[in-house]
Amino acid sequence: MKLKYVKGVVFRREPSGGILFNIDTGDLQVTEGVAFGICDLIDKGKSKEEILVELTKSYPDETDLKQDLEDFINELREKGILI
Repeated sequence: MKLKYVKGVVFRREPSGGILFNIDTGDLQVTEGVAFGICDLIDKGKSKEEILVELTKSYPDETDLKQDLEDFINELREKGILI
């Protein structure tokens, strides 16, 4: 299942990371590192499984990527950023 931002949430790539902006609430979240990678892949319409594969390629030295992904997705859902 593809992960999607809720309506009104925009992800923008910046030179040092990315920004998640909720147009409706004005909430802003800056992302860097693995969190940026996750947000970028969500923006590209990837599923959780596809994101984990890409993260494993991009961050081969990270040992807890699966848990990091789960935790970050849960955080985004709790904040109302992900469907």
